[in-house]
Amino acid sequence: MIMANKKADRRKDERFAIKQSTVAFKPAGPLGSLGKKNVSGNVLVNMGRGGAQFTTPSPLKPGAKVRLSISIPAFIGDLTLTGKVIWYKRFDGMQKYRAGVEFIKANKKTWQRVDTLRKDVFFRTQGQSKVLGGKKQAI
Repeated sequence: MIMANKKADRRKDERFAIKQSTVAFKPAGPLGSLGKKNVSGNVLVNMGRGGAQFTTPSPLKPGAKVRLSISIPAFIGDLTLTGKVIWYKRFDGMQKYRAGVEFIKANKKTWQRVDTLRKDVFFRTQGQSKVLGGKKQAI
């Protein structure tokens, strides 16, 4: 796992892992809506109110804006946010990467849902089959 030491970590917000969560992304803005397909099925490594880290099959250009769709097993509907790629790193000896994205835009309901994840460990640790007897929570 990639971990930065506390001196190098510039994050303002706590990060947390969420079991069985995935990320789909595509370029944000006009190019994203011109037929570019989502790159889906990427593992969410961790997230917080300020951003997210996830796996990706190819490098993402730092500074590029992306539209993220984060699937959380405990929620009905994905979290949709716009972010800016801050960094990427290749896994040693593999054709996979990790990327760090800073969130720059989301609607009020999405921010509320992120805050729920941050405050309530239940939503971060439960897989879909265990949440409310197999039913997703509508939040």
